[in-house]
Amino acid sequence: MAQVSINSDLGEWGLSTDSGERARLLQSPSVDIAPKSEGEAPPGGLGRGTTSTLGAIFIVVNACLGAGLLNFPAAFSTAGGVAAGITLQMAMLVFIISGLVILAYCSQASNERTYQEVVWAVCGKLTGVLCEVAIATYTFGTCIAFLIIIGDQQDKSEVPPQYPPPSPGGHAVGGKEHGTPAQGLAWARHSSGSSPSWLLGPLDRWRSQQRWRTTPCSSLASPSLLPPCAVIAVMAKEPEGAGSSPWYTDRKFTISLTAFLFILPLSIPREIGFQKYASFLSVVGTWYVTAIVIIKYIWPDKEMTPADILNRPASWIAVFNAMPTICFGFQCHVSSVPVFNSMRRPEVKTWGGVVTAAMVIALAVYMGTGICGFLTFGAAVDPDVLLSYPSEDMAVAVARAFIILSVLTSYPILHFCGRAVVEGLWLRYQGMPVEEDVGRERRRRVLQTLVWFLLTLLLALFIPDIGKVISVIGGLAACFIFVFPGLCLIQAKLSEMEEVKPASWWAMVSYGVLLVTLGAFIFGQTTANAIFVDLLA
Repeated sequence: MAQVSINSDLGEWGLSTDSGERARLLQSPSVDIAPKSEGEAPPGGLGRGTTSTLGAIFIVVNACLGAGLLNFPAAFSTAGGVAAGITLQMAMLVFIISGLVILAYCSQASNERTYQEVVWAVCGKLTGVLCEVAIATYTFGTCIAFLIIIGDQQDKSEVPPQYPPPSPGGHAVGGKEHGTPAQGLAWARHSSGSSPSWLLGPLDRWRSQQRWRTTPCSSLASPSLLPPCAVIAVMAKEPEGAGSSPWYTDRKFTISLTAFLFILPLSIPREIGFQKYASFLSVVGTWYVTAIVIIKYIWPDKEMTPADILNRPASWIAVFNAMPTICFGFQCHVSSVPVFNSMRRPEVKTWGGVVTAAMVIALAVYMGTGICGFLTFGAAVDPDVLLSYPSEDMAVAVARAFIILSVLTSYPILHFCGRAVVEGLWLRYQGMPVEEDVGRERRRRVLQTLVWFLLTLLLALFIPDIGKVISVIGGLAACFIFVFPGLCLIQAKLSEMEEVKPASWWAMVSYGVLLVTLGAFIFGQTTANAIFVDLLA
């Protein structure tokens, strides 16, 4: 069977030729591989890397863990409780690990170093194009999810004021009854221990009324924060009775400002080498979020009371509706092929141990977050679990800051991968060779980046729920975990020239068919549910 290699001239893309650089395209950290000289290639045809077994485990764990962690408590709620969530994850873990091993086997057999190149070489042109389109769509959807996460965390970081208890004659703010403005001012004075001199005077009533509006002020109890609050209140003064927030705290404005100031400048460059260590933030942030969720479950705040705790799924369809989150969370298959080829000993048996250990670690993190987050809030848990915690909780605020930093550095990496795939598809469609004209490449790259960035930003502004995005791209993640590895296994076995097929051969082909069938079902069911229930509802 003819082998087809795409994007073989990596110099045009401004990338290094080592697999470590390519391993970082989907949130993998730096992987170093020693440059090989001619004639040094091992029997398998692939150069020897410098990544140890322990380092490979860390890389795969990091590639697996990410922003999808925030949606796991809601996935447990959707699946029907702790028992159903654990059973579903354990069952899928077998297929996830086997898919990673199959990709390494096919990479070794085809002498290719990236996911899409393996699919091209083993399955042919049509499947290879579909794989590239799926990767571009998946990275595009993930970038949308990242922008939504930024908006979620920034919204929650604007701490609402602490109101006194409701009393007769009180008024409603934001749908809740609170004390009168005068009572609120007296409560603020009492809370701070004394009345600041600048609060006295004829503007007392106006200031007290302004304090009930949603402003970025963090507390009424601290006298040192009152002057800034008053300044902001003056800046955001609105007609009496208006209940809207200041324009600069609007979700759409904060997402757009953050995206234009930080994400767009990081997405335009031709190389991503400057983000070599960005994944460290993702690792720290993920583990910190997990620790906070577990600690808050063991020592919960008094105001946090769980809603109904489900003990069984409402239906079998509900269990399948939780699969997109699990697929999205455990999807590290696209970046696993370069990691495998970066190892000192790229052997399938060793790789099996690496991915098993990595998936067990990831499972512990996801299960800890999912179980504790679900038991803390019950069926009322938010699709982004951090939004369920009180705004004034400083430990959770630090977790939100970590998530924002992680997303700010992860978006450009995901965009880079998607842009490279789109560029390859465009050049192949046009029948154009790899160009040496730097000017034309720069114009095309900037145009592609701007279109990608503006489309993801526009969609993120009008899709405020991260769960809806994950429900769509989770089906594509199932294709990377089940469908393409299954097709590769089938084609690899069919290409073996054996007159008498042993039982193991038939077992492998049957398992490949099972993977494709299961993946196609998950993709079809979750995508249809996402379109007709989540997006069109």
